[in-house]
Amino acid sequence: METLTVVDAANIGASILMRFTDSNRELDLEIRKLIVVMSGVFRDHKAPPTPVDYLGATCTSLDIATASMPQASGHVLDAHLTILSIVIPKVPAAFLIKNLWPLFNSIARPLRSSSLIDESTGCLVVKCVAELIIAVAKVVNNWSDVSELYSFFLSLATIKALEVRTQLCLCLPDVLQRFQGTPLFDPAIKKITDLLNKYPPLGNHDVKASASVLSQKEKAWFTLDVVKVSLCLMSTEDRTAVLIYFKSLLELNQFPVTARIVDGLYGLCLDPSADVSPELLLDLIRSICLSVTQHKMMYIPETAAGLLSIGVAKVYSFNQKICETNLPIVFDALKVILGEPKIDDLPDAVHAFKCLIHACIDESLIKEGVDCVVMNASMDDGSKSEPTIIEKLCATIQSLLGHRKTTIWALAFEVVSTMFDKLGAYSSYLMRGTLKTLADIQKLPDQEFSFKEEVKLLLKMLVEKCGFDAIMAIMPQEHKKLLVEEINEMGSKSVEVISHASEATTVRSESSDNQMHDKALGPCKNSKRKMDGGGNEFCDRHARSIAKREMTKRMSGAALMAKKLKL
Repeated sequence: METLTVVDAANIGASILMRFTDSNRELDLEIRKLIVVMSGVFRDHKAPPTPVDYLGATCTSLDIATASMPQASGHVLDAHLTILSIVIPKVPAAFLIKNLWPLFNSIARPLRSSSLIDESTGCLVVKCVAELIIAVAKVVNNWSDVSELYSFFLSLATIKALEVRTQLCLCLPDVLQRFQGTPLFDPAIKKITDLLNKYPPLGNHDVKASASVLSQKEKAWFTLDVVKVSLCLMSTEDRTAVLIYFKSLLELNQFPVTARIVDGLYGLCLDPSADVSPELLLDLIRSICLSVTQHKMMYIPETAAGLLSIGVAKVYSFNQKICETNLPIVFDALKVILGEPKIDDLPDAVHAFKCLIHACIDESLIKEGVDCVVMNASMDDGSKSEPTIIEKLCATIQSLLGHRKTTIWALAFEVVSTMFDKLGAYSSYLMRGTLKTLADIQKLPDQEFSFKEEVKLLLKMLVEKCGFDAIMAIMPQEHKKLLVEEINEMGSKSVEVISHASEATTVRSESSDNQMHDKALGPCKNSKRKMDGGGNEFCDRHARSIAKREMTKRMSGAALMAKKLKL
């Protein structure tokens, strides 16, 4: 190891040595071996160890290693390419321009020489080419100077190697950002949109379709991966054209296509600087919701709930009216997502429900629903008007309690709790069916339903917000005794709160006690974030309930074991 200490700590070779110090990794050992050999050559020739010298020496050595393929190991190629990816950004752009094609050929040769190289090598080729494009873009203004380089880079988007395609999608936004504000940007974006025309998604094919058809279809899917990571950087005009094209692709009802569109829209909605027509965005979201509710997709994309959450909130901030009209469709889609067996997606669906309840339900929607309920109640002939938007939303949330899976029960209670919290005193008008369902649930035997504590919490919340008299007025006769028993269990402190709430809310008024939330929360920026409000109180209570049941189960198990052992 003494030979390593002779490297001048001020040169780039020394910094590379300091980064790769794991003696148990073959890649680190190969990199260190190369740096030591090259630094020794520089020292013997009294040449300064500059980035330019390391660049030239590494390319020469890489050419020799590539010529010996397939004998050259993947670690040897990876070591050369790793060094190049570090050195290229340090080399003056003028030197890179002057030696662009010899340098490019050295980097690309491993991919061109064999189709059997390791994916790690392919990823490093992508990274090096991206670094080269970014470096020369600082000084060139003619597209012809980088056209061939960029075309090769983009061609890697449609190869079969997943890791290589993933690396390209990670590097592409950096390349496009470097092009922004230069004459290189528009041609670069056009190359991407041209791929959509070159590899259009095909219609559903027979399972016995030819290999060429399957290959074409896969390339179309891979092209969408490139497009989705470029959407935020496109001009408004190009982005609008792509989104209109997405609308036609959704009609194919192909999961690989739909999933990529959903991912792309989700990323677009997360970027506050990306302009998008709210009408067009809502049209796409509506199509996705219909695909979900009509079960046209084999699977539901993982980012679907996040898109509905942040996308609808984004539309709401621009055009409240069209957003409100489509809320029932969105809630129906979230209900389907919540019923999916993929457990990882459930928290996102719950968060989306809670986010949209906070962000998109305002006093005017609530007032419209309450007025309709009051009007229907006064109809002598028993006729009813069409349900309002808020009534449809409340009906969807009530239906969540129809699930019988334990995991969904717990999450459904969170959503119901959030809606109670949002509606406040008007829950007794708009959530009557839910109240009756909760009372029915509470009467179930303990062995059939293990969430009695959660139901009690929701009933307590309702009484505190609406008043005891208001709840008793709509509670079925057979459940009134149950409600009184539950209230008595809450203790004197809760009874005082209930009494106060009863006096304040049995008659609708304009007092502050009957006010809804002042404003909906802003757009949801994180599909994993918990919302403030009644849902958190419920989550805390639910967590304690689970811990209590788990402890009871363990104690029972211990008692049974002790009995068997006759302790």
